[in-house]
Formats: sequence, C-alpha cells, structure tokens
Amino acid sequence: MKLNAGSFCHLEQNKTHRLAHQTHQCSNLPRNRPLSIARNHMILKRLPRGAGWMMYSYLAGFALQGAYFVLLARALGADDYGIFVGALSLVTIFASVSGLGAGNVLVLKTSRDSDQYRTQLGTAYVYIAATFLPLAVAAVLFTQWLAPAVAFALIPLLLSELVFTRAYDVGLQSFQAHDELKGVAHLNVCAAALRVALVGVFLLVGAQGALSWAWFYAGSTIAIAIGVLIICAVRFGGPRIDRQSIRSTWRLGTFFALGMSSRILVNDSDKFILAGSGRTAEAGQYGAAHRLINMAFAPLQAITYSLNTQLFRAGVGGYSAVWRVLSRVLPVAAGYVLVAIAALWALAPVAVLILGPGYELVGVILPLLSLMLVGQTGTYFFGDALMGLGKQGVRSICQAVVGVLVLVLNALLTPTYGWIAAAYIGIGASLLLALLLSMIFTSGALAERRRRESS
Repeated sequence: MKLNAGSFCHLEQNKTHRLAHQTHQCSNLPRNRPLSIARNHMILKRLPRGAGWMMYSYLAGFALQGAYFVLLARALGADDYGIFVGALSLVTIFASVSGLGAGNVLVLKTSRDSDQYRTQLGTAYVYIAATFLPLAVAAVLFTQWLAPAVAFALIPLLLSELVFTRAYDVGLQSFQAHDELKGVAHLNVCAAALRVALVGVFLLVGAQGALSWAWFYAGSTIAIAIGVLIICAVRFGGPRIDRQSIRSTWRLGTFFALGMSSRILVNDSDKFILAGSGRTAEAGQYGAAHRLINMAFAPLQAITYSLNTQLFRAGVGGYSAVWRVLSRVLPVAAGYVLVAIAALWALAPVAVLILGPGYELVGVILPLLSLMLVGQTGTYFFGDALMGLGKQGVRSICQAVVGVLVLVLNALLTPTYGWIAAAYIGIGASLLLALLLSMIFTSGALAERRRRESS
C-alpha cells in the first residue's frame, strides 16, 4: 500500500510477539468464520496507538518535508522542478512494479505467521533484483516515446528508485508486518530530515539544475535504503531464500504491484506528460500544488497505513469484521477532509508567497485539486478493506482500468490543454475509483449478510 509510497513514512516487541502468536493461525481459518470477540477487541484496541505513531511520523515529517519541498522548489525554479518531478513521477510508476508486490505479501503473511518473515524477505529481494533490468529498459523506452523532455534526468533515478527505494519500502514493511509502527515512524522522520539536510548541501555547494539534483537525490536514497536494511537485518533477521516461495508468491504479489502501479499512474501520469510535452514551468507549478495535496492527505495516509495488519487479520472474519475496523475511522476521515479542503482554499495565496516567483499558478491550481481529497479517501479506505478481505485482484483490476483511462486521457488532452485538463482528469479519476471500490465492498457486505440470515 503503497504504500507509495512514493514516500518516507515504520518497537514494543513483547506485546507485538504476543499478538502475533494469537493470530498465528489466522491464515488457516475458513473465510466465513468470524474472528473471536476477544481477538477483534484486541485488534481494534491497538488501532489508536498504531495510528498515533504514524500520525507522529506524518506530522513531524510534514514540517520536514514542507521545508524540503519549499527549499527545493525555490532552488530549482519552476522549469527544473517540473523536469525533476516529471522524471521522478515516470520512474515511480515502474518502481511500483519492482519486486512484484513482494513487500505487501511479506506484510500479509508475516502479520498472520511471524515465522514466514525471513522467507518472504528473501523472496522480496530476489524479485527486486530480477525485475530491475527489464523495468529500467522499459522506463527508458517509455520516456523516449511519451516524455522525451525529462529523459536526461532519468538515469540517476533508475537505480535508486527501481532497487533502493523498493528495498527501503521492504524495510519499512518489515516493521509494519511486526506491528512495530514506532520504528516506521522514527525511520520516516530520520529520512525526511536527511532530505532537508541534503537540499542544504545542494545549495551550499552551488549546484544547479534538475540533473544535478537527480544525482543528489539518488545518492541519498541509496544511503537511506542501505541503513534501513541493516537495521532490519539486526532486528528481525536476514533473508532466507526459499524456491517454493519464489515460485508461488508472484501470483499474489502481482496483484499488489498492479494496484500500486495503477494508483501511481492515476496520481502521477499528468506530471510527466506535462513536463515531457515541453510545459516544464507549468508542470513544476502543477507538481508543487499536487505535492501540497499529498501533504494534506498525510494524516489519512497515516491511519490507513496503521490499519493494514488489522484489516488483514479481520478479513479472515469476513466483511462484518472488516467493517467494524473501518467504521471506527471513517467519520474522523470525513470530518478531516472537509476541514482540509477549506484550509487549502484559504491558504492557497500564502503558498504562492512562500514558493516565490514563478509559482503564481499554484494559487489557482491548489483549490481545484483539493477536491481530490474526497476521492483519495474513499479509494484508500475501501481499497485497503478489500485488500484485507483477500480481494486484492478485484481492487487491482479497478485501479488498472482507471489508471489506463487516465493515461490515455492525459496523453490526448494534457499536451494541448495543460494543467486544466490534468486537474479535471485527476479529480474525476479519484472519484470514479472511490465509487467503484465502495460499491464493490458494499455489495459484498450485503451478500454476506443475506447468506448469514438465510443460514
């Protein structure tokens, strides 16, 4: 989830191990058998604490990432910022497929059986290594076809994003799988602080341009990922290579990867098409506004991230068990979205002043893009609920269909109509995907209820 990432977000070990032992056999329970009341109570009771650590991660990271974003945007200027954002967005789509979703499978299997961890870790590493070269070639060819203007900034990002960012994500998922969200939070805050320090070094040495920053960015990503992997190896153990797991895991993992890549395609295809079509200054301003939207969504992302292992466990008990987890947070999420949209409308002129000359369009783009928060909320919560129920395939297919639709519409309309087309396509896509996923969840819940009433 995807985790995204995209992204720098994950240690009470005794309590975690007790919970892991109590849910050790979850994967062997029949699908229609509810979780026990005591177990559900324990899972739900843990939610506020996990969400609290992730909220700390996002709020502390909010200030750090805000500083990083403002410094970088001002240092590069709208044109070069647009080129960097376009190149990174394009590579991120391919990076989401790297590893074939093995990190998500690691979370699912380890959350149900902690003995699976080292085997799933080894499988994840094998998949990341195996997918690097074909994805790198595909990314280069895709760039030459659809976004040639950002090609020169692409090379430094290929290794860092396709290998080391994905390895970093697996490291965070290792903490998440063990319900140690405190560790996730601290690692994310440290990573965000390192990014801020890196921008400072970039400014001090007098470096300039998108290409120079791409090399700085790639170097820091590699260093962060290696540090996280060492921490995980010391804390949870090293990888174990298992051929059976390698042969069987890719089927489930592919659905996770498809869902993540489709989600990123929906969110980011507009940026690299804007930049790739020569609208680099416009892409920089649009990318800056989009970054502020992502920062505004961060608290809700913190909640959904902390819910993942609970939803995997509750999913064994069916829709009703998942809904008990989900219904606790949806009212809070809805209230937050309304407040966030109002704040973004009110603070849009302030954002322009902070970003400086060349970012005047942000004041117009930001209020419009704030409507995406509605669709993103529905997509994340109901999408993760379906994932917890084992319906990742259905979720991924919906995301893929919408993602392809977004790519086609952006390719046809955005080079001509610019950010206006990109904004309306993005808003419409987020609302459509949220509607599809919520309808699928609701129909499944109603069908389950009818079966129980008739039995």
